[in-house]
Amino acid sequence: MTEFFKLRFGFFLLALFTGLIVGVTTVALIECIITLQDFLFAREENTDRISWLANKSDWTIVLAPVLGGLVVGLILKHMPEQRFHGIADVMEASAMRAGKMDVRSGGIVGLATLVSLGAGAPLGREGPAVHIGASITAWMADKLGLDRTQSLALLGCAAAAAVTASFNTPIAGVLFALEVIVGYYALRVFAPVVIAAMGAVIVRHSIYGNNPEFTIPDYAIGSLWELPAFAALGFVAALVVQICIYMVIATQATWKKTGIPFWIRPACAGVVIGVVALSYPLILGVGYEGTALAINQELEINMIFGLLVAKTVCAAIAVGSGFAGGVFSPGLFIGAMLGGGFWFLMSFLGENLISSQGVYSVVGMAAVASAMLGAPISTLLIVFELTVDYDLVIAVMLASAMASTCMQLMPYGSFFRWQLAKRGINLNTGRDQSLLRTRTIDKLVSANYIEIAPEATLADVEAAMFAVKHYVAVIIDSDQRFTGSLSTDEIYSAVAEFGRDEVCEKVANSPAHAVPTSTSLLAALQTLNELDAHYAPVTRVGEDHTEVVGVIYRSDVLSALYELVRQARSEEYGVT
Repeated sequence: MTEFFKLRFGFFLLALFTGLIVGVTTVALIECIITLQDFLFAREENTDRISWLANKSDWTIVLAPVLGGLVVGLILKHMPEQRFHGIADVMEASAMRAGKMDVRSGGIVGLATLVSLGAGAPLGREGPAVHIGASITAWMADKLGLDRTQSLALLGCAAAAAVTASFNTPIAGVLFALEVIVGYYALRVFAPVVIAAMGAVIVRHSIYGNNPEFTIPDYAIGSLWELPAFAALGFVAALVVQICIYMVIATQATWKKTGIPFWIRPACAGVVIGVVALSYPLILGVGYEGTALAINQELEINMIFGLLVAKTVCAAIAVGSGFAGGVFSPGLFIGAMLGGGFWFLMSFLGENLISSQGVYSVVGMAAVASAMLGAPISTLLIVFELTVDYDLVIAVMLASAMASTCMQLMPYGSFFRWQLAKRGINLNTGRDQSLLRTRTIDKLVSANYIEIAPEATLADVEAAMFAVKHYVAVIIDSDQRFTGSLSTDEIYSAVAEFGRDEVCEKVANSPAHAVPTSTSLLAALQTLNELDAHYAPVTRVGEDHTEVVGVIYRSDVLSALYELVRQARSEEYGVT
């Protein structure tokens, strides 16, 4: 049965199953968050999820995020790295670990996200949903013994399904998986990812129907002369995201200076979030209600600026203090408010903007979200599918491209790349390194060597090597222990310095000049470079002693590295 899923048709069925299971998991997370919100905030049935707060006491609004923060802190206390995983960790697993992840981390993230968002933390659910799905598929790939390419494809299937089920955006979900998680486009990956998104659509439509997340009027660009204004909005969006990242950094640094235990910090942040929510309740949770009001032009300008500042500050504090949640939904919220505020400021400065405030809110959503994720293609498609409005395509594309370009010129290329850079991970080289780390030297081990006794002279070794035309000699003592090695070049140097009668053991390389059989291609090349050697004995640790099983040569390692990278590039570009 395991071999069946490794075949093309079998893998397609596995992708469909992945889409269904991740879709169900994502919808279950959404419903659990809503249920917990209703319970903590005592929401009455058939009322809007935000408007009912106007009738609640201040204690109700403040106490929920504090209690949620306390529970999240207790969960955080038992985390090995004292942090919750998200999309950045899925990107790392794809680029650096061939798709391998700990399935338990997905369950913990799901619980922490449920508590965080249910208690009103101003974060998103899409990042945790992607991580939960990815951890499930990583477990499936491990149990089925899938190869690297199939494991990465299954990881992409999980990401596409999670995004699709979260937003009802199958096209954007597919491109997000390929652009952000897998890192390349290829038919052998694209096809199963599409199938997984289809499975998630089935789940989403069965429960919520085929309605867009936001319903907006028929907007259109008033004049193409406003394109510079949309480009400027993209630049401002990049600045806002940079400020948000700096605020997260400042929050983390402040907590370290105070010395407050890390597991108490979410509850302390909950106090700040609750107090701010007294004036701006729309910031609580995912924030779709506030986003919808902004793009439908139903907010006063003072409220727009207040919500922009409040959501940016509270989202940064929540992330920096340890709450679990994603940043895409806050990015949409902040972008909608930024776009509306940008329209007002441009109009106040005397610019004759023909397009409405709602147009700028929609464009702002795309610009901020694109800068936050560092994925302009999938981001603008998410905005299109969320709003089902393609009349703004030029403005949205321009603002998203400008925001992403400006982010690349600024200190942090995206929120996720900042998280990875903080851990010393560079995705630009990580994917190739991951590939090279997953391939061992076992197929390169050569039997072209001779065994000699420690007391043999250099003349004896030279004669023996010449007789069989082998380049390397390994020294094995009477107890069959490996004690050193020599190459012909090293023998010639030793003869010139010590004479042909010198005992080989005295001039041989130590046993440290060797690599174990489990060494990866990348590690083997690094070892050869450090030793400045053209070869290395390959050893296996036995019960009583270290056994030599062969020799690897630098030329063979380099050839294997080249072939692996060539195959990877061919796979990425769809070339055989």
